[in-house]
Parts: sequence; C-alpha cells; structure tokens
Amino acid sequence: MKKILIGAVALTSVFALSACSSGTSNNSGGTDNSAAAGGETIALVAKADSSDYWTAVKEGAEKAGQELGVNISWVGPATETEPEKQLQQLEAAITAKPIGIAYAPQDGAQAQAPEYLDKAKAANINVVAFDTPVANSDVPIATIASDNKQIGAMAADHMIELTGGKGTIGVVAHGEVGTAADRRDGFLEEIKAKAPDMTVLPVQNGNSDQAESRTKASGMLTSNPDLVGMFGTDDDSVIAIADEVAAKGSKAVVIGVDASPDEISLVKEGKITGGITQNPGGIGYQAVKTLYDAYKGTMPTEKNIVSPAVWYTKDNLDSPEVKEVIKD
Repeated sequence: MKKILIGAVALTSVFALSACSSGTSNNSGGTDNSAAAGGETIALVAKADSSDYWTAVKEGAEKAGQELGVNISWVGPATETEPEKQLQQLEAAITAKPIGIAYAPQDGAQAQAPEYLDKAKAANINVVAFDTPVANSDVPIATIASDNKQIGAMAADHMIELTGGKGTIGVVAHGEVGTAADRRDGFLEEIKAKAPDMTVLPVQNGNSDQAESRTKASGMLTSNPDLVGMFGTDDDSVIAIADEVAAKGSKAVVIGVDASPDEISLVKEGKITGGITQNPGGIGYQAVKTLYDAYKGTMPTEKNIVSPAVWYTKDNLDSPEVKEVIKD
C-alpha cells in the first residue's frame, strides 16, 4: 500500500502547546474511564507505560482528545516484555466498548493479537495500529508509525559518514521482531550496500533493558577493542552503549534512536554522537485524530501514515527542525 508522509509541522505542532489529560491512565490491566467527564472515549493500549517515549505518545494523544472533546483512556504494561498482560489490557479495552482503539503491539503479543482485533471488529470498534504494525491482521484501518527501516538506514548513513565507511561496528537491538527488527535490518542492509569494507559483528539483543544492553555492549567492546562504531536501536540500548564506551575509554562513534532526556544529556556531553528521533507526540495525536474522524464517518484514505524522523547532534539541537520534535 502506498505510504504518505505527514509533514513534520502537522504532526509536531501539538508539542508547541502543553498537553492536558482528558481521561485517566491505568496500567493495572484494564481501561479506566472512571474520571472521564462524559462523552465518547478512545482507548490506547501502548507497549509500555514506563518510559519517556511512551509518555510523549500519551501526551500527544491527550492533546488530541482535549482538542476534539473526547476522553482518552491509556494503558500499557510496566515493560515491553509482558505480552500476556498487554493482551489482557487489549481485551479489557474492547469490553469497555470505546468509539475506537489504538494498539501498539508488543513483539510477544503479535501472534495472538489478530484474534483480539477480530473481536473489536465484531463489536464495530475501529482499530488503529500505532508505533508498530500488527502482523497478519487487516483489522486496523490505518497504521501510524515511523518508517523504522528508513530510521535504520539513516543511522547507517551517518555511521558511514562519521567513520569513513571502514572498520568494525557493533549493534545492540531492543528486540528481535517488530520495530527492533526493522531498524536492525534497515541498518544492516544500508551498511552492506554502501560500505562493503565495514564489518558488522553479530547483532546482540538487549531486550530494551539497559542492564542487559550494557552487558551485551561490554562483551563486544571487550572482544573487539578497536570498534569504530556502535548502533543502539532504542534509547535504552544506546544509553547502555554510551555508558560502556565511556567506561572502557573507547573512541567508537555511538548512534542511537529516540530522544529521551537521558539520551539528550549524553548527546550534549558528547558520549552519544547523534541520534534519530521519532515524533512520538505526533504519533499519539494522529492515532486519536484518525479514530475520531472514522467515528464521525471519515475513514483514512491510506493504510500507512508515516511520521517523519529527524537526525540530531549536540550541534543542531537548537535548530527549528529539531526543536519542533524535541521539547525541553
């Protein structure tokens, strides 16, 4: 299906205003609308409810809810490795019969998610996938996400530029399927195509856990002290990489994805060379807007809505393009 590119201003302008909650958040396993002011509710079931990235997505969703006059229910497990709990939250959201559900499937939930989404369709509830597509399901009326393979390719292009396209590099991914796999594969394919003289070590999986990611990074640096670069596919992995590179006194170029406050601090310190940030607030905002429009009778014209990504370093953090996405 043809993809469309949502303009950076259109998706990111929501962060120019402060986000206000129009519903309640509950990560105990179900949808909580007890504090809603009345009217329609849109439910979002996120991968997790415990990181800066998902907080930004939530803020964008709540901003849309405020503007549209719709209540927002937000749930997500404590971590991104609790698929059974997330599926329970999805089932609870369906049972609550909101006017729409936005779902960001955990990697471990992908196999079972289609049967739950079939239940939503049977109940005449529109579903939007956000952040990550749902595999093997045609129920979502749209998928709103970054082009994660392109994010990986962008990281590879900057790695090649910064290292001269020669030497050995390491990768720590935050999973083995979904967004992690797309970023990993986009990176590897771009390196292979554009830098045949570079060697990439076997990719290590840090499971979006900083302690585990640091252990994996440490192992690569210990066995290969001459690494010229390392790539982390999310904020947890790249923060762990940066810490380990600094601890070992390595000169490796460090590139990551996302833009959490800790990651930005490390960029400012020069411990992370640069990062590629998604537009999490824009993704949350657009998910709610798409579901609300569908409820009102206007279905999306495209199945894949792409939120653009931005490359940032300590030298361009104050540029208009970056500041539209990364807010202090």
